[in-house]
Amino acid sequence: MKKFLRIVLALICVLLLNYCQPKKSPKDQLYSQFNQDLDSLILMNEELLGLAKSRQKEEVLREKFISIRLQYKKTEAFAEYFFPTTIRLVNGAPLDEIEDEENAVFEPGGFQVIEELIYTEEPIDEEELIRHIRKTQVNMKRIQTLWKDIQLTDSQILDALRLEMFRLITLGISGFDTPASGNAIAESRVVIGSFQHYIDAYKDILPQYEKLTKLTNATVSFLKNSKSFNEFNRAVFIADYINPLCLNLHDNQKLAGISFIRDHRLLRGDAATLFDKSAFDPEALLSNTKFSSTADRIALGEKLFYDPRVSGNGKTSCGSCHQAQLAFTDGLKTSKGFDDENLKRNAPTIMYAALQQALFYDLRSPSLEDQAADVIHNKAEMHGSMDDIARLIGSDSDYKKRFSKAYPELDYIQPVYIQNSIAAFVRSLNPFNSPFDKYMRGYKKALTDNQVNGFNLFMGKAKCGTCHFVPLFNGTVPPDYQRTESEVLGVTANADLKHPLLDHDPGRGVHNQFPQWKNAFKTITIRNIAKTAPYMHNGAFSTLEEVMEFYNEGGGAGLGLEVPNQTLAADKLNLSPKEIALVIEFMQALTD
Repeated sequence: MKKFLRIVLALICVLLLNYCQPKKSPKDQLYSQFNQDLDSLILMNEELLGLAKSRQKEEVLREKFISIRLQYKKTEAFAEYFFPTTIRLVNGAPLDEIEDEENAVFEPGGFQVIEELIYTEEPIDEEELIRHIRKTQVNMKRIQTLWKDIQLTDSQILDALRLEMFRLITLGISGFDTPASGNAIAESRVVIGSFQHYIDAYKDILPQYEKLTKLTNATVSFLKNSKSFNEFNRAVFIADYINPLCLNLHDNQKLAGISFIRDHRLLRGDAATLFDKSAFDPEALLSNTKFSSTADRIALGEKLFYDPRVSGNGKTSCGSCHQAQLAFTDGLKTSKGFDDENLKRNAPTIMYAALQQALFYDLRSPSLEDQAADVIHNKAEMHGSMDDIARLIGSDSDYKKRFSKAYPELDYIQPVYIQNSIAAFVRSLNPFNSPFDKYMRGYKKALTDNQVNGFNLFMGKAKCGTCHFVPLFNGTVPPDYQRTESEVLGVTANADLKHPLLDHDPGRGVHNQFPQWKNAFKTITIRNIAKTAPYMHNGAFSTLEEVMEFYNEGGGAGLGLEVPNQTLAADKLNLSPKEIALVIEFMQALTD
């Protein structure tokens, strides 16, 4: 009896002790949970290393790797948010990382490299596999060490979870980081489950927590009922599940009085969804707020844009190659420059040009201001002079009046402000009002069934969405939008794919000798693509059907051309004519 009483007293003491201890804050709960998830990930990777060392069969390695990937997805939101540099060595693309300022090339590493080594038709390179598993382990342990010094805030936590939802719908469901395993849907379920687990820490703080939980559970159910990667309805998943979930998360944060992150990036910190009309800030990349756009600056820039007097011969304006009715392109294979001579490249649209980290096909210009000066001074294009334009403005009464209104603080006309006014006009060209945008904002009749099916193919089997990222549909990588990518596609000189010839424009390779950048070109937006024919940097393809056939064949390498640095997978997509037609129908829904 005394022994029984001692046990009861001991239990009461434990309960009292637990009751009297202060409850962990949401930040502390989350901090501990991430630690546990990361510890488990590191342990599982160590087990994979053991399996690789003991030369287990590929089926065993793949099974273990799949489980590691699922565990990684539990940590992804905060690993990506707080350690963006290190995480690229854990789950970055399996391509060389080039730091041109340092004149250095770094080999890829992490799960995507390991995936390529395990999912291969060739015998597994065991030494390489072991080396990359070890490298990945080193970088995960580095995250573990760095995490100890992180001081979390509620704003950061909710921002990281919001960005993880955006990462899911732009990269995750497109198979961006699971190209070989094809396990994107299972990984998506883990991402949503982890979101719910982390958000549980805020159940006493978020006023609409129960509604958020219902939305999360519905999203998980939708994923569980999805059959396969190719059959997954991404349009419905985004519009009916993730967007409402993100809107509710946004409402909860506002009602709870938790401030939004204001870090002046392309994607606004208070954007509820990626499809808000003002989700992106075209002013984010300005070097100085004194260059901020105003209505008067935009109006001045528009007038200069269409004025042929800015060119050396008084015949060529910016609008000569960028015509509004063609989504600011010119409809030519390659543009006509100064003295009506053919240029080497096709004129890309300048719509949404503000929403990328670098300009021109070869990414040589860091800002729209620099781009304006480059084109005007280029002897082959406009052969003009900023000083001459300044004199034009100073001698023209209408221009003088407009410039004074646009820049009242200036005593004289400075060329940099001429560049800025033209750039301000270009920054205004982001309407986001295509049928696709309307669909994603809840107007379901905006897209036809064929266009919805085309979007699902675009983001799935056709793999278009792994380079043209939703919703900008350019190569600026979500969800932080800190870098704009170029790709080596092996573009042909013309549309004759039965007798393909490689186009010899060096692209980014003209500016430096990195072999990885030979024939590399920026991934431009395909918004308004129905208006911007012909296509590719050289205007090689006259129709979207020709473009799709090129990709369907696996680019230049898939056509049998020698393109050792091609970044586009050389595997054939095996899209049927009907599927190609559906993708094209979707792309036509990107017209503003």
